[in-house]
Amino acid sequence: MKHASPTSPAPAPTTRAEPRHEGIGEVAAGIARELRQPLLAISSAAQLLRFRVADDPVVEKNIGRILREVERLNAFTSALLDYASADALHLVPANPDALWDDVLEHERGTLESRALLLHRTRAEPAVRCPLDGAQARRLFVELLENAAEAAPEGTDLTLDASVTDGGAWRCRLHNGGAELSPDVLAHAFDLFYSTRTGNAGIGLTLARRIASDHGGSITLESDASGATVTLTLPVAPLHGGA
Repeated sequence: MKHASPTSPAPAPTTRAEPRHEGIGEVAAGIARELRQPLLAISSAAQLLRFRVADDPVVEKNIGRILREVERLNAFTSALLDYASADALHLVPANPDALWDDVLEHERGTLESRALLLHRTRAEPAVRCPLDGAQARRLFVELLENAAEAAPEGTDLTLDASVTDGGAWRCRLHNGGAELSPDVLAHAFDLFYSTRTGNAGIGLTLARRIASDHGGSITLESDASGATVTLTLPVAPLHGGA
């Protein structure tokens, strides 16, 4: 990935997703598009049956089940299309901790619904990273939602950001859930892999792809205290000696 040189006046270089994602992305997008039309047909047929066969509890129960499954598959196809997206990134130097502020405010309901308390530490001194705002926000949301789902209700999450000795920005998001097995850790970022029923297994794969597209990395560790996901992103070069 190429970034502007320290003397370049242009703060917003553009890049594209790494080539190794393109083949999988094309397959995922094709599957998602093929699923959408039959799902729409199934949903329409179920709604028509609900209208035609009223006051039958057995029919109503099964139509409700059909519509719930259609909704789940629609969410799955949307996630597939998100993963398959390889639009050019528009990188602008931005403070990742400020972006986390926005994400946490928007996702407050996710934490409150599980009575989770988040403890926060920001990087000092503050830094700027080359970020595509929309993609980086999606990355942070995926990490937060994954941590929240794994955390027992009424427990704490910790989000610690710092600057590494090498000058990169790094954040660690920890939840107090059960220790993950070596097999789960080995496959956590695999496409379609999930230990939770009804989960598409795309979120962490998408998060790693976005981090990689930004020149960063994600790792997952676990011990008896819970699980910790670590995200590292490169810091934007200073311009004009500032």
